[in-house]
Amino acid sequence: MKENKASITAYTVLQGIMYVAKRTKYKDLVPKDMKDLGEKVLSCSEEGQKRLAQLEKKGFALGVKIREYIFLPGITLHYILRKRAIEHRTREFLKAGVKQVVCLGAGFDSLALRLAEEMPDVNFIEIDHPDTQQFKAQALQESQRENLHYLSIDFTHQNLEDRLQECTGFTPSLPSLYICEGVTMYLTSEEITHMFTAIHNLSGTGTKFLFTALEPQDSPRNNTRKILDYYLKLIGEPIKWTMESPELEAFLKQQKCKILSLDETDQFRDMFLKGNDPVTLHRGEYLAAAEFERR
Repeated sequence: MKENKASITAYTVLQGIMYVAKRTKYKDLVPKDMKDLGEKVLSCSEEGQKRLAQLEKKGFALGVKIREYIFLPGITLHYILRKRAIEHRTREFLKAGVKQVVCLGAGFDSLALRLAEEMPDVNFIEIDHPDTQQFKAQALQESQRENLHYLSIDFTHQNLEDRLQECTGFTPSLPSLYICEGVTMYLTSEEITHMFTAIHNLSGTGTKFLFTALEPQDSPRNNTRKILDYYLKLIGEPIKWTMESPELEAFLKQQKCKILSLDETDQFRDMFLKGNDPVTLHRGEYLAAAEFERR
């Protein structure tokens, strides 16, 4: 990510969700409060305003199809399916007794804010790079809740464990869920291991971790085009870490975790789409839920 600018990926994901809400037959997948908050966030910066204006142009839908064909087939719809799956799993954990949710690399996502309003007895913390977080916090300041806290961190230069321990809004003793959406692929293997270790040290045995990960480029479960790697390097957000989904359980054991669920494209379809819908879906990113065991 370029310095002093919000993540291009954060803008792209939110624009994709707004496109689904405004221009496609899948608009009902985007809750009204998610759509309204998304518009607020995009309206708060010059880049965001440009992205909103693009949505109204006649040729934008064709451009989406062309970009998907070149880079990532089905990715635009995937953004909202991924978010709906994360919210579904998060609500399950909250119903089971989680009282603190920590969102790592929250980007322009609105889940924490929406749930904080709905569940005032749960503590929420959003952690992200300061250059991305500043635009979001400014846009949503009127919607701020006492049980939602913002903490800035650059995962590649700062220590997650130290930063959270310094956060007055963080309570180590609360049953906690950590969410990491669309972040792990931008971290090195060492940074991934550090993240797992830090979470366990911060919140202990029984802590839940909900995160997304990518299949390797050459995996038969990945329909991403090779050219995407070059594009991400060009914008300063290269892919650094991937994990074959069949190997995830063994990897989690190394991190002293047990796997609770693994949602891939077929599960997203089953949860949120009609079974006979012929739409092309993105394959290559999955959502995993894990629980930390005793060390």
